[in-house]
Amino acid sequence: MKNNHSAAPLILLIVVSAFAAIRAGETSKPPPVEPPSDAEIRSTVSKGLGYLAREGEEWMAAKSCNSCHHVPELLWSHREAKQRGIAVDSKKFNQWLEWAVESAADKQPGSEESALLILAMPERPAADLTKLLLDKRESDGGWKPASQFATMQKRGEPDARASSTRLILVALAASKPESPELNAARVRAEVTLLKDEPRTSMESLVFGVLYARRFGNPEVGDVLREKIVKEQRGDGGWSSVVGENMSDPLATGQALYALQPSSSMASVSNAIARAQNWLLKTQRDDGSWPIDVTHISKVDRSAPAKAKSLKEVRALYDYWGCSWATLGLLQGIPIVEQEDGKASQ
Repeated sequence: MKNNHSAAPLILLIVVSAFAAIRAGETSKPPPVEPPSDAEIRSTVSKGLGYLAREGEEWMAAKSCNSCHHVPELLWSHREAKQRGIAVDSKKFNQWLEWAVESAADKQPGSEESALLILAMPERPAADLTKLLLDKRESDGGWKPASQFATMQKRGEPDARASSTRLILVALAASKPESPELNAARVRAEVTLLKDEPRTSMESLVFGVLYARRFGNPEVGDVLREKIVKEQRGDGGWSSVVGENMSDPLATGQALYALQPSSSMASVSNAIARAQNWLLKTQRDDGSWPIDVTHISKVDRSAPAKAKSLKEVRALYDYWGCSWATLGLLQGIPIVEQEDGKASQ
């Protein structure tokens, strides 16, 4: 009878090697993928803009406010599309712009809404919106987040508060004329921002990158950028709530918006290409993207009596997701330069 003890080391070696291979696979970088062509991205963006225009006009006809998730995003996406040589109906754009300005004057907008309006229209004077934002500061120097940014989402109040504060400060820095109170407001808000709040949402990571980039803190921006790349899911998308097992267009578009300036880095470039391919693959025929709000919202709308609420919030997030997916894809298209060297507006 043969002695099989000599096979034991070989078996152990195989098991150890297999385990090491599994661990290596878990930590290895995703293989390089081919990015979509410029024509493919432009086609997808054009479909997204069409959806945003149709649904945005319906919103304006039915509502009396801009809202953070509709009119500012409509203007922002179309302005950036114009900058990149994508056909935009200038007459309609000017009508939307006039409606937004009148709506903001008639009905005091919320903090995030005001910030997004400033970012959507950076070339326009925004003294009224700037004053409104500065007046809404709380005693600790930060800003209270609106319901869709806090109490209705799984992200939690600390994450939402810090994220909204960063967004608002970035907007104040972009507003014209520049507010003499900006630096004092930022110094005061830093007391809140320096607290170790949990970053439970992709939006918090993205707005953190934009904040660090705007106010000259590249080290923090690099750390957050690497965190964003690490959080990318296997299908190429990102989840709005860190750790959720479903990619969505809102988070994926936001991540692309933050990552594009670092596209010269190989790991970032590959992450961008994977995300672009995911967005192209998942876009609906009407130009929107599917999004499961139950992975973002913590409000239970499963009861039959809440069907109307569920329908409304789905429409809201369909628009929000499409706007950020479109904005994210637009970052991969070069800005058109005019003869005077200025970006086309």
